Amino acid sequence: MQNAIQRTELKTYYYTPVHCPFCGTRVMGADPVDETRITACAHTLFIAHDTAFEYRSERLDRHLKLNGLSEKEVEECWLREEGGVDAFTDRITLADAVKVAAYAPAPSAYGSYYGFAPTE
Repeated sequence: MQNAIQRTELKTYYYTPVHCPFCGTRVMGADPVDETRITACAHTLFIAHDTAFEYRSERLDRHLKLNGLSEKEVEECWLREEGGVDAFTDRITLADAVKVAAYAPAPSAYGSYYGFAPTE
């Protein structure tokens, strides 16, 4: 059985910009004028938050068998998962895949998730 995605968590410095560990591309907050702008590189599998996916690669969709599903059907998949998007993306088993989970401190229960894997 393939290993699950490797995971690291940011709890104190949760607001730190996230960069791809394979090529260094800054994937969130890449534009100083628009900190919410997403810049996905070839290694980016997903960018998500507790409320939705912001970005999903075709490779992720194939791997998790999401290709061909509507956005509503994809949402139903991760909503059924106990632990939501975070737990759903823990199911990734691509070789050397890495997930950064960033959690805003209490009283917020907000999380952001970034997944990467080497290109094949």
